[in-house]
Amino acid sequence: MKNKRFRIPIIGLICCMLLGTIAFAVNGRKITATYGGITIYLNGQKQIATDVNGKTVEPLIYQGTTYVPIRAVSEWLGKTVTWQGSTSSVLINDSVFSDSDVTAAKNVISEFFTLFGDQQYQKMNTLCAGDAASLDFSCGVFGMKEAKLKSCTYNGDYSARANKLVFECSFTMKPTANSVYDPNQTSTSCLIYVRKVGSQFWIDEFASGF
Repeated sequence: MKNKRFRIPIIGLICCMLLGTIAFAVNGRKITATYGGITIYLNGQKQIATDVNGKTVEPLIYQGTTYVPIRAVSEWLGKTVTWQGSTSSVLINDSVFSDSDVTAAKNVISEFFTLFGDQQYQKMNTLCAGDAASLDFSCGVFGMKEAKLKSCTYNGDYSARANKLVFECSFTMKPTANSVYDPNQTSTSCLIYVRKVGSQFWIDEFASGF
C-alpha cells in the first residue's frame, strides 16, 4: 500500500490522539502527516486501532514519531479510558475486572440464553441476582419471547463506572406480544450487567443504552 499524505489542523490531530475520533479546528496552523501501511504488534499479536465506535483508525507518522489513539493502546494493555469533558481530561485506570472475570461472566450470559432457548425458566433464575432473580422469564427476557445471542462484548468503561461487569449484547429474536418492539422486528441489543460476589457471577440487570 502506498503511503498517503494529508493535512489537518493541529488541534484536530490532538483530538484524534486522545479520543480516537477526528475533529477540525479553525486554527490556521496545519501539519503534514503520513499514514498507511503501519502495523502494530503487541506480544507478537497484530492489533487494530479503533475509536470508541469501533471504527478503524490508522496510525500516523509525524516528524519520525508514530501516533495511535490513546484509547486503543490503553485497552490493549488492559486499562479503561474515559473522556471527562468538564476538565478536557483523558482518564486512564486499571481495569476493575480481570480477563478471567470477563470470561466467567460471559459464560453465565451464554448459559442463561441457552436455558432460555430450552425453556428452562427456573434454572435461568438461579443465574440471576437482585430484581432479575424474581423475574418470570417464561413471559420473556427484555421484551423477547425468543432470543439467540449473536454477540457479547465487554465494556470496560461502563464496568468501571458501575462496579459490575457490563456487556453489550445483540440478539436475533422474536418479540413478546406486549413488548415495545415492532411485531416483525427480528433483532435487538441491550446491556447486561453481571455482579461478581466472591467467586460467583450473577446476571443483575438488563438495560438499553447502546
